[in-house]
Amino acid sequence: MKIKKYILLGSLAIMSTGITSCGSDWLDITNNTQDTVEDYYTTDDNIWQSVVAAYDPLHWFDYANNYTGLNIYPEVLADQCFPGGGDVNDMDQWKKVFNFVSTSTSVLSTNYSNAYSGVKRCNDALHYMFDFWTPNTDLELAHRNRYESEALALRAFYYNQLWHWWGNIVYYDKNLSGDFLGTQYTADEVYEFIIKDLEKVIADNYLPEKCEGGELGRVTKHFVYMLYTEIVMYQNDQSRKSKALGYMEEIINSGKYQLMNDFSAIWDVTGEWCSESVFEINYSDYLANRNWSWGGTCGGTVVPCMILPRGYSSADGIHDNTGWGFATVRKSTFDSYDANDKRRDASIWQPEEGSYQKGFQDTGYFLAKYAGKIGGNSGQIADAVLNYNNNLRLYRFSEVLLNAAELGSSNAQRYLDMVRSRAGLESVPATLDNIIQERAWEFLGEGKRYWDLIRTGLAKDLLVKGNEIPDDRTGNYTDNKKYLPFPQDEIDMCHGTLKQNDQYFQ
Repeated sequence: MKIKKYILLGSLAIMSTGITSCGSDWLDITNNTQDTVEDYYTTDDNIWQSVVAAYDPLHWFDYANNYTGLNIYPEVLADQCFPGGGDVNDMDQWKKVFNFVSTSTSVLSTNYSNAYSGVKRCNDALHYMFDFWTPNTDLELAHRNRYESEALALRAFYYNQLWHWWGNIVYYDKNLSGDFLGTQYTADEVYEFIIKDLEKVIADNYLPEKCEGGELGRVTKHFVYMLYTEIVMYQNDQSRKSKALGYMEEIINSGKYQLMNDFSAIWDVTGEWCSESVFEINYSDYLANRNWSWGGTCGGTVVPCMILPRGYSSADGIHDNTGWGFATVRKSTFDSYDANDKRRDASIWQPEEGSYQKGFQDTGYFLAKYAGKIGGNSGQIADAVLNYNNNLRLYRFSEVLLNAAELGSSNAQRYLDMVRSRAGLESVPATLDNIIQERAWEFLGEGKRYWDLIRTGLAKDLLVKGNEIPDDRTGNYTDNKKYLPFPQDEIDMCHGTLKQNDQYFQ
């Protein structure tokens, strides 16, 4: 399985270089291949290259010039962890968002540019496959149908990132030209654009339910179901919740997934694409060439380094000594777990006293799920801390069960009990409060909690000034903080046509 993962990542690295980039590199394509764009994208193989290139930005969020990992960035903004790091200035941008005092010049723009790069590549692939290529066989037509669904689903994923963080974004389904200025829409309008693309993909039904072998990491029908449900729940769209519930029940009844008996085994390398994995973003250390010059190069991930304690002595013989001390876990989070909860020690690591250097917002507790292991980047050939071999588990079967329970399934109690039983806990009533709390314990370190607090209205009660440690949160979340300020350089490049989320500053 690992070798097949390497092959997919190797393809991503090769196919994403120069094919859909902007600027002078784009002009080089004629010199390299002697083909114009119109001539090059006329075969199945070359169209597939453009689709693979659209996958590539999935890997960039943890580090491509800055740190906005899909799990770690929102995790440090919620109520279970602190930003941490070496000192108060280490990743100062995180601290400002954490304290709700971001500015247009301090807010991170990496996830903004990464997501729009993904959008651009998806639009390119759709353009090439319909405007330059004519399938000649039934097999080629079937491939194009699948490619289209993949590109639409990936575009929805990238827009979902932009919509979650900024809401009122510029949306376009064909790449901009001329002055490169697009139309800015309200968050509600953007929601409808995204959801209708996903509804088309679902209606077309060209995607497999689940991939196997060398195709692990390609978009599936069940990935689309999870993305659709996540977006509907975040929007609190009552008109679509029953449809989302139906998709969750369909995944459950497919029989293709089951909870792992050992929760801790999910996070081992051997637990990648395990029986409860619905979708993962593949990372690999095998000949990994990710480097400080360009973090978008194919390879491993930096998150395992970020969450290890600083200066760790590797006293346990398991964890590596490369850590930066980010995302320290609150003691209150550790204490919130039942002592019998098997997830606690699989999610939170307490290194031996004196075995590491205490950094900013140190609590003595660190995230365990993705913490770097000794030898976890041994196959890399570039910058070691950027190339740990840890897939990002984006959607797990336990989330399917808890989504269905929250959406009002008639089996809600059974689904909640399944999650709790695996954790070694007794049944509790399947109330909304209990389900949201269960998500907090189940998904610690996975980037779900911040969005759960916002969508359920709990953020204004829980994301507030604190005194758990001397350097606790200094500001309060209010509803006007839901969307971050747009990066000032993006507004400048749009000549002022991109209107700022001014409500954040009120």
